[in-house]
Amino acid sequence: MFKKVCKGCLITAAMTTITIIVVIVVLLLILRSCTGRNALDKDQIIQFVLDNEELLNQAVEEIFGLDEHVRYIANTRFRPRDGLDFEGLYTSGTFDSQNVTKPLDNPILYELLEDGRIRSITIRRNDPIRGTTYQIQFAFNVRSAWDRYGGIYFSKNDEPILFYGREWANPEIYGNGWVSYGNHFYYTERVVPHWFYYEMLFNSSRTPRR
Repeated sequence: MFKKVCKGCLITAAMTTITIIVVIVVLLLILRSCTGRNALDKDQIIQFVLDNEELLNQAVEEIFGLDEHVRYIANTRFRPRDGLDFEGLYTSGTFDSQNVTKPLDNPILYELLEDGRIRSITIRRNDPIRGTTYQIQFAFNVRSAWDRYGGIYFSKNDEPILFYGREWANPEIYGNGWVSYGNHFYYTERVVPHWFYYEMLFNSSRTPRR
């Protein structure tokens, strides 16, 4: 004989199921907000360079004209920063040992940063002590795992550069580009003269997606 199922047990089971569904939906929404509608994969990032090479070169010229202390450019819409009393583009850097953040009125850079595909622009300058060379790095909103960063960078001498602008003495050829092993995995390849695609996988030795 079948046991009679209590009404309370059915209600509890239904509520548990609903709670699980709600949690899954919330997690999916959080994941989507992190990747964003404008998240790109490798092929799309490379195509972006091919489609916008002239605009990117114009952006480099604009960045050359910025103050020497500027190290970072972003849009408050996608990269908000506490304490700012304005919206739109801003630059950030260190001047006289002080962090300085200012609004930036630049239509060319705004065009690149207006829709969230490019999250930020970082400028690395020549520093023999730190072993860095001049690099303008455009970090994209990549469609991938949490520990992966991807985008493009401008190289003045048209040579591959490591993450954070570090000079690369003997890059190892890998596929269509170059690779660096260690605690992290870094891959880069030339797209057009002076413009390189890159991806960085922190705490990983796995190969990049082809």
